Amino acid sequence: MTIKLVAWDVYGTLIETGHCETSDVEENENLRLREGALESLSLIKSKDITQCTCSDGNLTNLKRDLAEAGIKWKEFFDDLYEMTPLQQKDFSFIIESYKIRSENLLVIGDNKDIDIALAKKQGCQTIWAPEFVRYRKMPVRLPIDVNRIKYFL
Repeated sequence: MTIKLVAWDVYGTLIETGHCETSDVEENENLRLREGALESLSLIKSKDITQCTCSDGNLTNLKRDLAEAGIKWKEFFDDLYEMTPLQQKDFSFIIESYKIRSENLLVIGDNKDIDIALAKKQGCQTIWAPEFVRYRKMPVRLPIDVNRIKYFL
């Protein structure tokens, strides 16, 4: 399968959320990219693969937050798509907009239920990139696995 488009979730996938449901870690005052985010975005851009966002955040806030985290969105993303908050993300509109087959879309997200589940059912390629894992009952922040992304490209 040739990947023609990568759709990124933003909060928790590209931008650190600063919290985990299982921890007492407070929200970050300054937004930061997750480790590996800029490298991953740059890698995909270097392969001339189109990228977009598929966030359930407000687009005005999303643009501001990407800028605060150090990303000029127009440098990496062809478009920003606002998805319905707290529901499984439906990628059919993105697939139709770019006139691609579902298997040519790679969806990268941190939430299996919201970002990944319906994408898989729709036939998209997916990478689950959780922001945290639990290690000995403590949350541990994970970097984005650039090598896993390379595998799909």
